[in-house]
Amino acid sequence: MDQQQIIADIQQFIQQNIMAEHVAITPGSNLQDAGLDSFSTVEVILFIERQFGVAIPDEHLLPENFKTLQALSALVLQLKNN
Repeated sequence: MDQQQIIADIQQFIQQNIMAEHVAITPGSNLQDAGLDSFSTVEVILFIERQFGVAIPDEHLLPENFKTLQALSALVLQLKNN
């Protein structure tokens, strides 16, 4: 699985389940500015863990890892390669 596919999967989940209909996000969008809050971040974590078969350890629960879709996909790739 490549980074673009991971971004597309996470983006689709966030668009369909978290963001308001009129809010569009891109791979570089600041997710917090777009409306992602602490509760929806937990939903994203659970989705990533189920979808990609990884566990996100506490030491990776850093704001910079959840800032953009690009950062989230990089985290998934890092965890899958460990």
